[in-house]
Amino acid sequence: MENPSFALTVRPEMPRVKAAGKLLQVSMIAVLLVTVVAAQQHAPPQTSTAQLPDAPSATPPSQRKSFGQTMGTIVKTIGEDEWTMMKAPFETQGLGFDTGTPFRNKTLYWNAAVLTGTGVLIANDESVAAQVNPAWHQTSTNIANACTYATAATAGGIYLTGLFTHDEHAQRTGVLSAEAAIDSFLFYGGMKLIFNRERPYQSYDGKFFYGNFSSGSFPSGHSTLAWTLASVVAHEYPKWPVQLAMYGMATAVSTTRVTGGQHFPSDVFFGSTLGYLVGRYVANKDKPSQSSHASSRVKRVPDAILTHVTIQ
Repeated sequence: MENPSFALTVRPEMPRVKAAGKLLQVSMIAVLLVTVVAAQQHAPPQTSTAQLPDAPSATPPSQRKSFGQTMGTIVKTIGEDEWTMMKAPFETQGLGFDTGTPFRNKTLYWNAAVLTGTGVLIANDESVAAQVNPAWHQTSTNIANACTYATAATAGGIYLTGLFTHDEHAQRTGVLSAEAAIDSFLFYGGMKLIFNRERPYQSYDGKFFYGNFSSGSFPSGHSTLAWTLASVVAHEYPKWPVQLAMYGMATAVSTTRVTGGQHFPSDVFFGSTLGYLVGRYVANKDKPSQSSHASSRVKRVPDAILTHVTIQ
């Protein structure tokens, strides 16, 4: 039987928790964006003629032009990422349709698996949310925020370490983390506005398209962001301790967003999947493609959704 005191004891606290969550995500995205700008500014300068000592006025326009070019490059890169990933689930060329055998390509299987899994969870969201103990909410929310911060701090720390040690791989990892974080932020932010799902603390029903423009529940932003950063770092440093730490923190974020009464299971499942794929795509998009015979079948399976996508 539903506990009638749940709404009275929990809902007054949720606006503050929701505001803190928004501030957390926005601040993290802002820091990561600064990382991208800093990375572009630290790029090796192009060779040019020496500046005349009697022409100091040329410096400010040059700096402004450099900053403008940097921001233009960032916007162009993010736009290409967004467009490419939005088209990916709908691409038909290379999926087998041209040969009359669409089900031979694993992309369709993975798309179907994600959608089916999300649908099954949506059907059971109400019963799961009703069983979450309100006493877990605050502790779970604190754990989710801490682990989300930890994933961002890890990515930022790798980048700063690369700057001090002149490690190009570490710097690249930091830049890719920032790029992927911005990509995922735009994705889940747009989807929240589109689906407008109620939060568990608003209603166990979790209705979609219910006018909740300020803070949609689907998908989970924390889960998406945490899995995005974890995916980038884990793919750039494919050692089991790194993967265990990054994916462990991301899993903790997804779990505690449910036990914290902030999201339904389907929210975190879809957000986690989205974040993982965005991170994997950004981490691998500029790497030379490997022959299918050179990698094992198990390693190729997670790449099935995006292997047919290329950047022009």
